[in-house]
Amino acid sequence: GQGGRGDGGLTHKQYHAARFIEEDSGHGRHSGITISPQQFFAPEIQAMHNATSSDACPVELDGVVKRYGNRTALDGVSLRVEPGITGLVGPNGAGKSTLVRTVLGLVKLAAGRVRVFGLDPQKAPRQVRQQVGVVPEDESAVPGLTGVGMVRYAARLCGIPAGEALRRAHEVLDWCDAGQERYRPLETFSVGTRQKVAFAAAIVHDPPLIILDEPTNGLDPIERKAMLGRLVTLARDHGKTIFLCTHVLPDVQAICERAIVLAAGRVRLSGSIDELTRPALPMHRVEGTGPLDTLAAALSSAGIAASLVRTSRGPAVEVATPAHGDTPAVLRAVCQQAREVGVGVRSFEPAQRPLEEVFISSLREAEAAQTPEV
Repeated sequence: GQGGRGDGGLTHKQYHAARFIEEDSGHGRHSGITISPQQFFAPEIQAMHNATSSDACPVELDGVVKRYGNRTALDGVSLRVEPGITGLVGPNGAGKSTLVRTVLGLVKLAAGRVRVFGLDPQKAPRQVRQQVGVVPEDESAVPGLTGVGMVRYAARLCGIPAGEALRRAHEVLDWCDAGQERYRPLETFSVGTRQKVAFAAAIVHDPPLIILDEPTNGLDPIERKAMLGRLVTLARDHGKTIFLCTHVLPDVQAICERAIVLAAGRVRLSGSIDELTRPALPMHRVEGTGPLDTLAAALSSAGIAASLVRTSRGPAVEVATPAHGDTPAVLRAVCQQAREVGVGVRSFEPAQRPLEEVFISSLREAEAAQTPEV
């Protein structure tokens, strides 16, 4: 079968075409573009990758300005991406993709400072890209290659020897749950399989920072859940820093520890998910079974501000808990009233605003700030 082919599943013609692209005359020249792995990432850079300082912030931007002609894509952006999972959210055209290119040193800035693990992407682009794995929004596969051939080639571009590159390609595709389809040409893949291959190509060189631009676009619910689960595993079990750029807010609220809201090229909000979704007034949410509307009315009659709300998990009662008040006393009152009206309390926990509500509120504030006064 194709599984034992040392060329990564490429046909004879495809294999030699890929080798021509990679190593033609030892210079990697193809259509005038030099892309030799040895030139793209020198072998000694691996030592720098292994010696990445744990003290350096994975990504730091300070006063970054990027203009395309008269249009300002990034307007004084300052932010930090800390270890763990950070979500960058914003509407289409907010500047998310431009920010990713900025981190990689692919665009020339009008002003500002960028550091990736303490390195300047403009002055040390190879070193920075050795530290980063990227899943771009736009497809970046090489036509004619198979799935495993594409991941192997990505490893070769990072300076990994051919045999090790093939071993890693199969290993990471196994982890991404890519089966025998890895031996088919990329252009025959479904959206979900293409995303698996793109993700595998991004992590095959074991980078400490992984940037994903709209990684769940086009995925069905099962594939989306699996993709998010892999990101959590990489961050939690392998110490990777994940920077998730998306407009899918449930993805951010599901797995991110922090979020940054970008709109019209500016950072509108930044903080932990808990901080951003905390209500203006201290509230606790009561979930349970039984007549919750009756419980809300009974609590209000007893002098405790309460209201029935709808959540993604069903109806609940939100109870005001003043910052200077005694939360255990409120909990005792809730339990007493619940027993009297026949409600079984399942949980009593601090209430959070939906991230969508926070996001929309920040966009409205941004629009109001841009609207000139009449």
